[in-house]
Amino acid sequence: MITRQTVLCGTNKAVKVVISLLKYIIPSIFLMKILEHSGWLIKIADFFSPYMAYLGLPGEGALVFLFGQVTIYSGIAAISMLDLTARQLTIISAFLSICHVLVLESAVIVKGGATGILNASLRFVAAVFTCLILNLILPGV
Repeated sequence: MITRQTVLCGTNKAVKVVISLLKYIIPSIFLMKILEHSGWLIKIADFFSPYMAYLGLPGEGALVFLFGQVTIYSGIAAISMLDLTARQLTIISAFLSICHVLVLESAVIVKGGATGILNASLRFVAAVFTCLILNLILPGV
């Protein structure tokens, strides 16, 4: 049975989660806007555009990958700032799902006794390979 106390407890926990996520999302969106208005977003996109084309993504997708190394939520915030098709969104989300926060998670892997560089390398290669395959098999322009 749902009581008033249950609802209040759930609401308090939800608010705490939202506030903790906003610590990453707001600065990420702010930085993307600064890059956009300063002209650096176009320069970065132009530089990475030939490489990102192999994955079926615009050059701005490289920023999503970089933001995703801070936290996955920063990557999601960066995605929200871009005008992506459903196909591109699927590809970039697959990359972020496989290859996010490599440095931090590699440090955790090392503490567990495994090789961090090997783990990070395999995850990066798996993410790129997945995106290449998705680019080939997903319908769209």
